[in-house]
Amino acid sequence: MYQTGQRWSSRNEPDLGVGMIIEKQNKSFLLHFPDAEADRQYSNDQTSLVRRTLTPGDQLSFKDETFTVLEVEEIDGLIEYRISDDDDWLEESLIQFPRNDKNELDSILALSPARRMWFDLRRHTLEHQAANAASQVRGLMGLKAELLPHQIYLAHDIANRPQARALLCDEVGMGKTLEAGLILHQRLLNGLCKRALILTPTNLQHQWLVEMLRRFHQPFSLINDAVYEDFMDGDDNPFEQQPFVIAPIDWASQHPKAAQHMLDAEWDMVIVDEAHHLAWHPETPSIGYQVVARLAEKTESLLLLSATPEQTGEREHFSRLQLLDADRYHDFERYQAQQHAFKQAASLAEALLPLTTQDDTSDHDWPAAFGNYLGEVKAKEWFTQLNHSDSEQRAEAAKEAISWLIDRHGTGREMFRNTRAAVGGFPNRALHSYPLENNEFFASATHHVQPETEVQDGLWEKDPRWVWLKEFLECQADKVLVICHTADMAQWLNDQLTFAGFQSADFHEQMPLIHRDRAAAYFADEEGAQILVCSEIGSEGRNFQFSHHLVMYDLPEHPDLLEQRIGRLDRLGQREDVQIHVPYLADSVQERLFHWYHDALNAFCRTTGAGDKVEEAFRDSLYAYLHGQDDDATLLEEAHVYHEALLKQMEEGRNRLLEMSSCRPERARELISQINEQATHGLHDYIEDVTHAFNIHAECMNDNPEQSAWFIRPSTDMMLEALPGIEEEGKMLMLDRRQASQREDVAFATWEHPLITMLMDEVQGFDSGRLTSAILPIAALPEGTVLVESMFVIEATAHPRLKLAQSLPMTPMWQLSDSNGKFLHQQFTADKWAEKLKGVPNRVAEQWVAALRKNLIEVLQTHQLNAQDQARPIVQAAKSSYQHRCQSEIERLSELKTFNSAITEEDIERLETNMQEGLVRIDEHQIRLDAIRIILTTKPE
Repeated sequence: MYQTGQRWSSRNEPDLGVGMIIEKQNKSFLLHFPDAEADRQYSNDQTSLVRRTLTPGDQLSFKDETFTVLEVEEIDGLIEYRISDDDDWLEESLIQFPRNDKNELDSILALSPARRMWFDLRRHTLEHQAANAASQVRGLMGLKAELLPHQIYLAHDIANRPQARALLCDEVGMGKTLEAGLILHQRLLNGLCKRALILTPTNLQHQWLVEMLRRFHQPFSLINDAVYEDFMDGDDNPFEQQPFVIAPIDWASQHPKAAQHMLDAEWDMVIVDEAHHLAWHPETPSIGYQVVARLAEKTESLLLLSATPEQTGEREHFSRLQLLDADRYHDFERYQAQQHAFKQAASLAEALLPLTTQDDTSDHDWPAAFGNYLGEVKAKEWFTQLNHSDSEQRAEAAKEAISWLIDRHGTGREMFRNTRAAVGGFPNRALHSYPLENNEFFASATHHVQPETEVQDGLWEKDPRWVWLKEFLECQADKVLVICHTADMAQWLNDQLTFAGFQSADFHEQMPLIHRDRAAAYFADEEGAQILVCSEIGSEGRNFQFSHHLVMYDLPEHPDLLEQRIGRLDRLGQREDVQIHVPYLADSVQERLFHWYHDALNAFCRTTGAGDKVEEAFRDSLYAYLHGQDDDATLLEEAHVYHEALLKQMEEGRNRLLEMSSCRPERARELISQINEQATHGLHDYIEDVTHAFNIHAECMNDNPEQSAWFIRPSTDMMLEALPGIEEEGKMLMLDRRQASQREDVAFATWEHPLITMLMDEVQGFDSGRLTSAILPIAALPEGTVLVESMFVIEATAHPRLKLAQSLPMTPMWQLSDSNGKFLHQQFTADKWAEKLKGVPNRVAEQWVAALRKNLIEVLQTHQLNAQDQARPIVQAAKSSYQHRCQSEIERLSELKTFNSAITEEDIERLETNMQEGLVRIDEHQIRLDAIRIILTTKPE
C-alpha cells in the first residue's frame, strides 16, 4: 500500500502540509513534510493519513514552472501525471504539490451530508485548537498534580529555549521528575520533540514509568536486561522501534551491544536521573559518563537531574556541565573565575533581599556594595531609589535590582536549583520510636535488616512489630500509610489487618497497575480504607499527603529510600505535621540502623542530600556497627559531626541568586493563572458535544463546568475503534485539578489529555462532517430561501522552532450568506445562529445538494473571495505580533550581551533568521475551505 514517493497528509497534523514517503522499513515508513521541514514516522497500520492526488485540470509545479494536469495514471502504487500533448509525464515524487481549491470544493459537495451539529462541532474544535496552539502555556496544562510555582517557572523557562539543555538540581522532594516531565511534555505538544530517552538508576525505572503515565498520560516503554533479550530474536534495534524509552543507565553501561543500539537510535531529548553517579576523571571517565557524552553530542535537548550536583567535587560537577555545553565549559580555570563573579553577585542579592519585604530599614552604602557593577547601574532609576525614604519604593527598587542581577548572570544559564528554604510551605516532621522486646520466635532474626526473612511466614504473627501494629492502629482514627520492604510482607500485613477487622488495602509491584490505582483511590476516599500497606517499590512515585501518619514496619538500607518513604507524605500540600512511627526489635540490626539514621543523620526529622556521602566516608565502620561486630559508641557521634559539617558547608555554599533565578515568583504566578484560566475553559460543553457526536457513552457526574466529572466508556455503536486512556470498563474524567490529583483511579481532563486531543483530531478527520444541512423556521423570509454557511481556515506551515502558531494558529473564519452572495454573518454570532436551526433527513439533504450544486459553487466562490478579505487584517495582526515578540527578545539579548558572556552573537543571529523566516511563512499562508452548511427556510410551526 505504501510506496516511496507517494504523497500523503496527516489528519492529526494538517498544518504540516503534504508530505512524501522517503523511506520504508519493515513495519513503518518515514514521511518528509517540506513545508514544515519535519519528518514523521508512521506504522503501516495507522489510520491518520490521507492519500493526496491530483485530477485532470489541476495545476502542479515542476522546476519553478506551472503545468496543467491532462491525464492521471497509477503505476505500481505511484501516480504519474501527463502535462503536455507531447506525452510528457511526471511522477508524483518529482512535483511540488499544490493546494487545489476547485478540487477541494468538488470533493466536499460530493459527500453525503452529515447531521447539522457537525458543522458547529468542527468550528468549536478549530477554535479550541487555535486557542491552545496560541497559548503561552501550551504543554504545561495537562499535569495531573498541583501547580507549584517553582516547577512551572523552571519548566516554562527551559522548554521554550531553542535547545532544552539544563542541570536540574532541586533539593530532595522538590519534584525534579515532574519538572523534567513538564519540559518533555511541553516540547512534545509543541512539535519540538518526537523521541525521548530517560536513563535512570535501576531502582527508579518503575517510578519514572509510573510518573510519566500517571502525571502526563505519556506511555513509555521500559527496556532493561530482560526486555532487551526478548527483543534480540531479530536484527532490529529495539531502541528504534519505540519512540519513548526508559532504560537503566547502569545496565546499559555494562552491556556494550545495548549501549550501541541506544546510541544508534535518534533521540530529540535525553533525560538522565541521578546524574551525579556519572563518575568522571580526566583520564578514566566511567562508561556511563561516556555513553551520556556521546548521546549529548548528537541530541538537541539534554536534562541532567541531581539533588547533589557538587558533592562529588567541583571538577566532576564541571564535567557534567560540559555535557550540556562543551563549547562554553571547555576551560576549568575560566569556569572557576566565572563562579567567583557569580558568587559575588549572589552576595549582593543576599544583601538586597531583605529590602524586598520592607524588613530592612537601615541605610546601605550601595555604591560600594555594587562595586564593579557601579558603572552599569548608577544611571538606572532603581539604583537611585535603593535608599528611598518610602519603604514601598525601596522594596520595588530592590526587586528590580535583583531582577537585573538575574538577567546579567542568568540568561543562558544551564543550572537550576530550588530549595525547601527558598520555596517554603513544607510540613514539620515528628518522630515516634518504639523499641520492642524480642521473643524466642524472632531471636534468630536479629542480625537481618528484614527480620522476617529468617522466620517461616507461618510464624510472622509472632513478630513483636505485628503485635505493636495492631495495638497502635486500634487507637488511630486517622488514615495511616504503612510501608515495608517486600511485596510479600505487604500482602501478608494487609490480609492480617483485614482479618482483624480493619479497613485496609495493599499496594505493591506484584499487582497490575489498575489494581494499584484502585487501592490508592480506596485509601484516598474519605469513606474508604483507613490503612494502606505499601511495599518499597510499590510506593514509588505516589503521593498521599492527605494522610499524615507513616508507619515504617521495617527500615530501608539506604537513606535515599528512607527519604523516599517519608516523601510520600512530606510534600507541598501536606497540611499537618508528618508523624513518623518506627517500631524495631531491640538489640537488632534494625535498632542499630534506626540509631544511624536518627543520631548520625537526623534523617527522620529533616531532609538531607549528604546521607550517601556520610555512608561512603564511614563505610567499613558502619558495616561493622550494623552487624554487631563493633559497638564503637563514638561512630554515631563522629558521623553526626561529619554530617553537620557537610550540611554547614552546603548552606554556606547556598547561592541565593541561583535560587532566585530558578524561580521568579511573580512570573510563576502569571503562568499558573494562565494555566488555570485555559486548561479546562469550555471543555465541559465540548466533552458533552463530542461524545454525543461519536456515540461514546458519557455520563455527567457533576455538571458544574469548573468541577465537572464525566464517566466515559466505549459503547457498542461508537464510531471509533478505541479511546486512549479509557479501559473497557470505563474511566472517570475530572476537570478539577485538585480533586483529580488526589485520586489515582481518575484522569485529569484538560485540552491536552490524549483522549481530548484524539477526539479533536477525529472531528477534523471525519470528512462527512464537512458537508451538513439544516432548516431554519422563520416568517421573515420566503419559504425555500437558500442560505449558505461556510468555514474557511487560515493555515501557515513552518518548523515548530519558529513558534508561528503563537501568532497565527490554524484560524477558522465563519461566514453566512444568502444564495445571491449577500453576507449576513455580521448580524449574528455563530453560536446564536446555530441555536435557530433544526435538522433535516439525510436523503432530503442529498437532494438539496444535487439540485443546488451549480449555484452553491458560485456562492462558495464568493465566500472564498470574502474569506481572503476577512483574513487580511488577521494575517497583518499576526505579522505585527510575531515581529514584535521576536524583536523584543532580540533587543533584550543584544543589551544583555554587552555584559553576559553566556549570550553569543550566534544566538542573536539565530533569532533574527528565525524572525525573517517566520514572517515569510506567514506571508505564504493558505486559506482553505473546511466545511459547508446548507440551510433552507421553512414556515414556523
